[in-house]
Amino acid sequence: MSTDQIMELNKDGRSPDTLDISGPKASVMALLQDGTWPLAAEAFARVQELPIPDRRTEMWKYTRVAKLFTETYGKPLGNVIVELPPRMPFPTTRVVFVNGHFRPDLSDDRKTDKGVVIDSISHHLSHGPLKALYGQIAPIGDRLFTAMNMASPTDGLFILATKGSKTSKPIHVLRITTPMSDGQAMLIQPRDLFMLKEGAEVEVIDEHISIGNTTSSLVNGVRESVVGEGANLTLHLLQNEPDGPADIGLDSVKIAAKGNFSVDTTTLYGSLVRNELNVALDGAEAHAELNGVYLLNGTAHCDNHSYIGHNVPDCTSDELYKGVIADKATGVFNGKVYVKQDAQRTRAYQRNANILQGEHARVYSKPELEIYADDVKCSHGCTIGRMDEEAIFYLRSRGVSEEEARRMMSHAFMVDVLERVTNPDWRKHLGDMIDAKLEEL
Repeated sequence: MSTDQIMELNKDGRSPDTLDISGPKASVMALLQDGTWPLAAEAFARVQELPIPDRRTEMWKYTRVAKLFTETYGKPLGNVIVELPPRMPFPTTRVVFVNGHFRPDLSDDRKTDKGVVIDSISHHLSHGPLKALYGQIAPIGDRLFTAMNMASPTDGLFILATKGSKTSKPIHVLRITTPMSDGQAMLIQPRDLFMLKEGAEVEVIDEHISIGNTTSSLVNGVRESVVGEGANLTLHLLQNEPDGPADIGLDSVKIAAKGNFSVDTTTLYGSLVRNELNVALDGAEAHAELNGVYLLNGTAHCDNHSYIGHNVPDCTSDELYKGVIADKATGVFNGKVYVKQDAQRTRAYQRNANILQGEHARVYSKPELEIYADDVKCSHGCTIGRMDEEAIFYLRSRGVSEEEARRMMSHAFMVDVLERVTNPDWRKHLGDMIDAKLEEL
């Protein structure tokens, strides 16, 4: 960021010399000064001003991120050699990012569906619709990680689906994190923008994997999505990162009249995972469905935070998250449904259920409803418990081993979440991965 920009941004008249980039955010701020992206200068100033969340910050009470700022980060390199994993067992259009950088040489032909543009977001920064929406769906507010991302994104995915267009097969976004040759920790900041015009239909599988040990790195992603009138966006998010980086992400979505947004989030591996969803139902008869599964063991930590804003009448939302937490792992769920005063005839449902395995496994659950309309049907609830030992005993009396009995019970516990996945190919693949993970718990 230039001196002129800094002076312009300092509302209190301080000189550039007084801008302190020392302290706990020094390593991060040193990487955020290129200023080449839209709104970067303003975002950089906000990074300086905003505090690092701690236990006193309600939204981050159970997810400690101060340790992420003690690392010395370097800029990630994307031109490294990687061996791609096997393809999905069903047709997809694969789009590959390595350490946050778009890799067209590893990606499929992206011009497979008429009216659907799939590209690196950095190629479209001068695109009028992009400029109009960039940073508007996910404003910085008081969220430090959004400011960091906006100050200097690494790269990201741009999807534009024109009126009435459809993806003939899912777009498989494969995000690979792999160590740099010198082993330095990386700050990777994906920035996506999805724009679905009237009646468009798009399905995306967003898979995060790690190749090699990148536990000291940080992935800090932001995705903005606009679902137009009568459009349908289906998002499958899979976090499958053994020995992977801390992974913090925000999905911010605006849905127009009769639009539909569906997301299923599956966390199988991850040292520290934070999934935030911010959904605005802005048009009559808009619908949002949020589903999640988290299977945690070792010292893994997964935090699912969601906010669904019912801003107008006649909208619906449905949310179901389930987790199995073992060993010394920690699960967090915080879901809030907000119903504005004039959002009559709202229908909103929210459930969170958890199974703890072992004496040291922990989960913190806080479903919330804040309702200002009087003609609504809303419900929320959570359960936390252990396996039904009588059911385990029954299965063992029929010749099933204790380990297999517990796997069978855990699978049955997850079935209703899987049944909500509308793509049968993805549902089967996801079910197989969940069963494989349950063998470790």
